[in-house]
Order: sequence, then C-alpha cells, then structure tokens
Amino acid sequence: MLFLYRLLTQLVYILVLPFAQWKAERGFFQWRDRLGWHSSSTNCHLWLHASSVGEVKVISYLLHYLRSKQPDIKAMITVMTTTGYRAAGKIIGEHDILHYLPLDCLPAVRKTLDAIQPQCLVIAETEIWPNLVCEAYNRQIPIVQVNGRMSERAFQKYRWVQSAMQQLLANYDRFYFKTDADARRYQFFGVPDNKIQIVGDMKFDAPMLPHSAGRKAEIRYRAGVADEDFVIVAGSTRPGEEKLLLQTYQALTASQQEQSIRLIIAPRHIERIDEITQLCNDANLTYAMYEQPDKTASIILVDRMGILNDLYGAADIAFVGGTLVDIGGHNILEPVWMGTPVLFGPYTSNVKEAAQYIIAHNYGAQVSSVEQLTTTIIAYLTKSVMFAERTENDILSSPTATAGDYILSKISHA
Repeated sequence: MLFLYRLLTQLVYILVLPFAQWKAERGFFQWRDRLGWHSSSTNCHLWLHASSVGEVKVISYLLHYLRSKQPDIKAMITVMTTTGYRAAGKIIGEHDILHYLPLDCLPAVRKTLDAIQPQCLVIAETEIWPNLVCEAYNRQIPIVQVNGRMSERAFQKYRWVQSAMQQLLANYDRFYFKTDADARRYQFFGVPDNKIQIVGDMKFDAPMLPHSAGRKAEIRYRAGVADEDFVIVAGSTRPGEEKLLLQTYQALTASQQEQSIRLIIAPRHIERIDEITQLCNDANLTYAMYEQPDKTASIILVDRMGILNDLYGAADIAFVGGTLVDIGGHNILEPVWMGTPVLFGPYTSNVKEAAQYIIAHNYGAQVSSVEQLTTTIIAYLTKSVMFAERTENDILSSPTATAGDYILSKISHA
C-alpha cells in the first residue's frame, strides 16, 4: 500500500510540476515551498508542522515552553492553510523560518530535508504524511506527535489500510495523546505502550499573561476601586446578562453589608453602554465610567476595547458573558490566564472543553442561575469555597511541558 502511495504521489508530482514551476518562478512563494525550493540551506533544530490555526496555537505554546528552557532553539514551522500561515507569522521568533508544507512527494520532501536538516520533526494533532514520515525516519530524525488525536470517523477509515498504518506509525519515536480513547485507536495499529503518553489537551496550556501588582493597582485606580474593595469583573456580557448581574450585585450587597463590593461591567459591544446605563438607573444603582473614577459608584462601566485582560487581572473574581444567555460563551479562559477565578453560566456550547478544563482544575465554577451565581460569590468572598489560582508551576507540569522536555532531550545540544 505504501509503495502504491509513493508511486501515485510521484505521478502527481510529475503532472503538476510544470504548473508549479511556472508559479514558483513568478514569485508565488507558496509554490516554492510546495516544491521544496529553498534559497539556501538553513539548518534548524526543529521542524514543527501545524496544519492550520488551531494547531498553530498548540505549537505556539510548545515553542514558548521550549524557549523558556533553551532560548537559542531555531525552528522551521510549516502549515497547510493561508489562515495558518498568518497565525504562524505572529508567533515565529527572530531566527525561525516559516513555510508551507512541501508536497508529500519524495523530491519535494527530500529537498526540504536537505535544506533544513532538522534534528527532530514534531507534528501537531492528526496529520500523517507518509513520504515525509518515511523519509525522516530513514534519516534517523526522531518524529514526535503532540496533542495527538484520532476521531472515530478517521479510525474507521484508517482500518481499511491497517497494514500501511502499522508501518507508518512504527516510524514515530513518541506520541503524546489528548485522551485514552485517542491512544486506544492508535494502539489498534500496533503502537506500543512504551511510545505512548496520555497527557491531556495542550490547547489549554497558554502561558500566563503578563501582569504585576503595579499594573493591578493602576487598573483599580483608573476604575475608582479602593484596595479593600471586593471587585467582580463581568467581561464580554451580552443583552439580558447585565440585568441579571445587577440583580446579583444587589443580592450580594444586601447579604454582605460589611464588605464594599464593586461590579465592573465590560460589555461585548461597547455601543451598548447607553442601554446598560439605563438598566443601572432602573435598578437605582449608581454608576461611573472607567477612567472617570468615582469611589462612591456601585457599578463601573467600561466603554473602551483592549483592556479586558488587565481588568480580569485586577479582579478578585470574574464572570464571562455569553453564558447566562443562550449565546454559547466567550473566552472563559482569559481570567484563568491572569490567575483570577472565573464563573460562567450554563450556556457553554462554544467553550465546552474549556469549561470542563476549568472545573477539573478548580480554576472556577459553572452556575445555572442568578441565585447560584450569588451564593457562589458569597462563598468565595467568605472563604467557605476556595478556587485554585493558575500559576507558572501549573504550566511546568502541563501536557506541553511533558512533550517539550522529551523534545529537548532529542536536541539537547541546541
């Protein structure tokens, strides 16, 4: 089967070569990359392949970790899509190079490997390119799959070429899987236990966002918030949620009269500020705008973009919108990356895996109603419930770190 694949790809290469050369010679760099045309040899420690945007994010976390250990690592990143190329362009370092993946034909693969001469090939998630895998193995280049997964649908398709899959997967040096189910599907094709580690999903391993005590104090000052105030930041709120949050605030202040509580609301769309001020008026709650400090105002409204992460970092607890109304949720991980516990409602169809991750690590909680939101905040405020604060130590023991340490062992002289 692999022989037939190699023969077929060679025929395809011969057929497309005239067109590809014509495009490459006229400056279409995608086709230069596809053909393996590199202007000069550029040795890299790592070849990292990420198909598109999601895989690029995983690779970015891996690169961040690797560079925290060995800053001089040089990597080539390859992608399949234009959106992936743009995303990868934002994460590459000064000495890295970015290309489209060469055609999986031996001439293009060999030219690329000759030019790059990587010490390790790292492939994110699901992609299997037979000629690339076999050629790297023949050159004794370790092949590592990170964030490995295989859907049931893909598994059923691969069963039709079971023998070829067994031969291909035998060429890999190590697999790092997201789940037990993914590992079992690969084991069906003969991957031995000593090549497998089930480490979880790397896509949640974003590094901690930069924040400091000084920046936290500055943000609270601009909001008119005192050091002793208990601050709730509600970010990316949607229509219908602000009214519920104001009800929650009223219940909190009625219950906790000895504690000064302030609510900062940053709506998803700042053009709704007038609508939210009317809700405050209807609820007889005083409000002020961010950067117009009023230490007597109960509610602080944010009418500017680009500071939500800073606001989360200045909060005692956060709520992320689109979850108390049937929107599906916005990025509930942003507060976690700032080290702030997060609460969110029952509507999490857009962020289901993130919600599971947060609950599993006790970085926050899911609530089903205004009443539960209120009682959860009170429990946290009175320290009858404690949440974990994500720290750099969590990253050091993360799936990314586990895979990263193994990869570093393959390029230890970097």
